[in-house]
Amino acid sequence: MFQYIFFLLIYPALLLLSVSLGTRYAAHRTKLNKSWTNIGLESSLMSIYALLLSFALAGSSNHASQRNEEIYSVADKLSLVIKKSKYYEDELKRGVQKYLITFFSIHQHNLNPNAKESEYVVKQILHNDQQLDYFLIDYQKKHIESRAEISEITTNSSALRSAYIRLTQNYGKNTPTLIISILILYSFLMGFLIGYMTKIHSNQTFIVTTIFIVISAVMIGAIWDQDNPGIGFIRPNYESINDVSDLFRAYLLRDRI
Repeated sequence: MFQYIFFLLIYPALLLLSVSLGTRYAAHRTKLNKSWTNIGLESSLMSIYALLLSFALAGSSNHASQRNEEIYSVADKLSLVIKKSKYYEDELKRGVQKYLITFFSIHQHNLNPNAKESEYVVKQILHNDQQLDYFLIDYQKKHIESRAEISEITTNSSALRSAYIRLTQNYGKNTPTLIISILILYSFLMGFLIGYMTKIHSNQTFIVTTIFIVISAVMIGAIWDQDNPGIGFIRPNYESINDVSDLFRAYLLRDRI
């Protein structure tokens, strides 16, 4: 909640404060009859700031894109396991279905986990996979002829486990805190410089100031939002996994009938 308040309210207010401080400092220098001469460095500093912003935004967007790709990968592997399970012998089918029920339960109760929660989710996924292995080992001892089916289930479930672990670990990928801190500090310095130059040149329209504050707040807020899918506005689209889940429930309902 504090992060929401910071990026929506406190950060823009601090940017405005930095501009105001720059304006007051310029007024103080003017009273001392201190002159200001542009040396061209001002635009270079702003270009560096824009480059840092674009770099950080591209990195966070890449993490979000990878997250969506992993979701589609999980959905594909889930649908394959479900489709194959329809043709197994009843006892083997029930074992695989139990594995899938637990898998979907883990997923539904751990949407958009943070970095710490991701570790717990991975442990749950590994435990569920281990329980399936125990079942398959016991089943193969009783049904030697099922070796090919067991091998197929093991291959498909392992691929599913790996894909979901990659998806879960993706939630811990974000823009380094140092980069975000540099961006925020740099934006305050740029705000100070803009306020200073606005006062020195007696430009009272504040158009540049307004645009600077809005763009900085929106872009840095967007970087934070994409790096925190669990609490941000930009959430991963789980529609593909939900569709597979609905299909699986339909299979279970039909089998019970």
